[in-house]
Amino acid sequence: MKAAWVPENVWHIEQREDDLQIALLRRFVRTQKVLKTASLSGFSALPELEKPSTVAKVLGKHSNPTFLSLGRDQGIVRQLRLPVDVQQDLKSAITLQIEAISAWPEQEVYWDYLAEKSADNPKMLTITIVIIPRAVLDPWLRFFESIGVVLSGASVAGFDVNVIPLNMRSKSARLQLVTTGALAACIGLVAVAFLLRGPYQQHIYAAEIQREISRLEPDVKSLVRQEGEFNALSTRYQVVLGQLRSRDGNLDALKTLAITLSPDTFLQNYRYQNETVTISGVSSSALEVQSALEKTPVFRDVQFTAPITRDPSGKDRFTITMIIEARP
Repeated sequence: MKAAWVPENVWHIEQREDDLQIALLRRFVRTQKVLKTASLSGFSALPELEKPSTVAKVLGKHSNPTFLSLGRDQGIVRQLRLPVDVQQDLKSAITLQIEAISAWPEQEVYWDYLAEKSADNPKMLTITIVIIPRAVLDPWLRFFESIGVVLSGASVAGFDVNVIPLNMRSKSARLQLVTTGALAACIGLVAVAFLLRGPYQQHIYAAEIQREISRLEPDVKSLVRQEGEFNALSTRYQVVLGQLRSRDGNLDALKTLAITLSPDTFLQNYRYQNETVTISGVSSSALEVQSALEKTPVFRDVQFTAPITRDPSGKDRFTITMIIEARP
């Protein structure tokens, strides 16, 4: 909870499953008091709500800031660690990471971040980034606009990060603007003082990081595109592999026999069962038939299952059993 150095009333609206929990809070410094609460049902998917007047009736006519807190499943929260001196151009550095840490392009989301000094390393910043797709937040913005309320902020439950851009937030009261400006000036002075006392080596390191970010930006975007292309090729490969594995071994055996056997070989019987093929017939040389079949990539364990005999024409009469090679 951010500190309010002057007393102010704030509406806090939180989505909890199918309900909207609405509370009017009085904030001062780092304390808050609940002045009014309400619970409305039927808000699971929003916002083409049947009774927008219900929410309008609870909020009434006011100029208080209004904040929306969506369920954790409505957005993404990520954390990064960066050197403290990168904070002079921190937003640009994080912008390059948005597409890598979320499932949407940067222009299709609302996002913002909170930077805190790491407890275990004072030279590093822990960056908490909250990302909400525009497809999720835009219907809420339109809904509140329809009842005359412009949201001052929006986030996911449990995170004090406002993803609504500054130009879309509601106008604050004059005193609140003055207070915000004073706080921003104080924060700026603290940041400048911190940067001025930082070692020169850290400044050089931050500049090198920024140059490296600029250099890698085209490669990162190219890698994202290549990853999409790879996924598409991988899907096609799995389809082809499935078709290859499901092909009929009987057809492979027949095709191989037709190509391999010599013209003077005649088959009188063919049987296929459980990847095992048994053939019988006559040929000028049964041993050559066995040798030819062993050399094919389709058959293995080519063996005679009966003695070779001579028929009246002088040809060898044979019976051979063989196993079809396992397919990939």
